[in-house]
Amino acid sequence: MRRLWPRLAAGCACLFLLSAGLRAQPLAQAPAQKEEEKPDPTKGSKDVDETIAYPMAKVLDAARQALATYGCDVKKDAADYLECTRDRHVGVFVGSGGEKVTVRLSAKGEQTRVEVKTGKGVIGRLAKKNWSTPIFNDMVATLKRLVAAAISSA
Repeated sequence: MRRLWPRLAAGCACLFLLSAGLRAQPLAQAPAQKEEEKPDPTKGSKDVDETIAYPMAKVLDAARQALATYGCDVKKDAADYLECTRDRHVGVFVGSGGEKVTVRLSAKGEQTRVEVKTGKGVIGRLAKKNWSTPIFNDMVATLKRLVAAAISSA
């Protein structure tokens, strides 16, 4: 037992130093990983109910484009309503994706009321995210680009 103790102590010290060196290595790579990470577009997102100054037909087209941009597969497509489901995938949490996003439009003269809602469902609720704000912002950006293109071509 007396012969074993010094070897055991030396082995523990080696493991401690080795593990300390391994812990330091990922910290050196952390800045490179942060540069590759994209900001989370769903951070702070919530359901949207806004009235915007664009005709309903153009808003519907912009909504289709925005839904496609964020990986939605449109299941229901009507003149005033779109419903889609985001693809399920394995991400940080098992069951990521699968959110149901609905866009409801109603004409108010020259303006359009836009309601974007994200349903998270029951299964995997904690891993699912709200996509309403990024989809609405993408819709508005598309509409602004269309107006700017129309003005520049006139």
